[in-house]
Amino acid sequence: MQNPTTEEKAEFQMYPITVQQLCDLTAGVQSGHVNRTAKIDGTVIDSRDVQSGDVFFALQGTHQHGVQFASSALRDGANLIVVDEAQSANCSCPHISVPDAEIALAQLANWNRKASDALVIAITGSVGKTTTRQLLTAVLETTHSGIQSPRNFNNHLGVPLSLLELQPGDEFAVIEMGASAPNEIAALAAITEPEMAVVTRIAPAHLHGFQSVSAVQRCKQQLVQSIKPDGTVFLNIDDPQVAAMASATRAQVITFGTSEAADVRATEIEMLDDELRLVVNGHEYLVPICGRHNATNVLAAIAVGLEIGISEELIAAGLQNFKSKPGRSFVTEIGEWTVIDDSYNSSPASVSAAIQMAEDFSDCRHRVLVMNDMLDLGDQSADLHYGIGAALAASKIDHVAVLGEYSCDVVEGFLAAGGHGNRISQFADLSTLSAMLDCLLSCDDLVVIKGSRATKMERLIDVLTTLAAADRESLSRAA
Repeated sequence: MQNPTTEEKAEFQMYPITVQQLCDLTAGVQSGHVNRTAKIDGTVIDSRDVQSGDVFFALQGTHQHGVQFASSALRDGANLIVVDEAQSANCSCPHISVPDAEIALAQLANWNRKASDALVIAITGSVGKTTTRQLLTAVLETTHSGIQSPRNFNNHLGVPLSLLELQPGDEFAVIEMGASAPNEIAALAAITEPEMAVVTRIAPAHLHGFQSVSAVQRCKQQLVQSIKPDGTVFLNIDDPQVAAMASATRAQVITFGTSEAADVRATEIEMLDDELRLVVNGHEYLVPICGRHNATNVLAAIAVGLEIGISEELIAAGLQNFKSKPGRSFVTEIGEWTVIDDSYNSSPASVSAAIQMAEDFSDCRHRVLVMNDMLDLGDQSADLHYGIGAALAASKIDHVAVLGEYSCDVVEGFLAAGGHGNRISQFADLSTLSAMLDCLLSCDDLVVIKGSRATKMERLIDVLTTLAAADRESLSRAA
């Protein structure tokens, strides 16, 4: 996960706490005149977002340290500045210094979580975390009020900030947990202390930090191990590496999937272009989401909903109200093309899902996949891109446009697997692809966009929009 930005989330409201209580909680040491009786009811890590009554955590940013903005945060109404001991001498305004400001943020988040009576449900997995979180929240909101992680706030900063949104009256919190290295899930679980855990799927992802898929599995299993015996764990039984986690907990285990052994089982799955139809334990669910692979995420949401007592009718109504977000299997019409924006992230599992998603889409003339690199795969990057090329050769994709550092590996795998050269095009960069895109597309084509977050493939949406506008203008002049 990228660190939270101003556009994603600025202000995190919470249960009120006094400055003195925060000092006691974090071993904070006063420097200068600090009003210890002042109350804090909001948390920010960006000084530009400060509102009256906030605590500003001065953290190390990408380019600058937050301590440089401490004075401006106080002027804008912050009741407290929290600074690392190592940076205390660089802070000219009153503050409290703590051994580690990031740890102090986590301590405050855990305090806020414990102050709440909300049911806390944590979700992890290599793929499907965000979609499952959104689907589950849509189900829970039919009968309860609560919060979910803003966007994909799922790392050492995002999880604490998510928990700091809990306020009196919240009945649930759905918290997403990601990891890029061993033991990160254990640390997040210790902060969150969830009563329920959901594991979606294990697949090659963040291999630069994990080195192997088995290491990924061990890390994700840490969430399952954190659940107390009176809690509940929901596992995807169709994934053997997830199903095996049942032996790692003394909590109740509920399985979901298509296997006959699943507690919550889909006996029918049908993709109707941009709507997914499932029959689960005899009840029909229609979900406005694209991609057969999302059935796993829907089943997880249904399983949790049933366990906490929500009726099948209300679960179905909640799922029917689900709305996909741009970048995540988001279907839109741009000019004469149907575009599936699946650009938010990319891995071998999600590209395979995108291929299937395109194959299941029937209302199109040609299927075109535009793909940039799958990042953070470590030493296996070349081999995994080669494998995707081979999968594309065997698919029903009519044309593949690739770019990025590993595009040669995709092309090599494609051709070695018998893919015809006229079905694949390689481009040096996004601007070159953009210039040629109009030549690759025909009226009524389906365009699927994939690429890891850092490749910023969502820019193609603007390119396609511009091309469509130019086509409309050209037709208008001709008429």
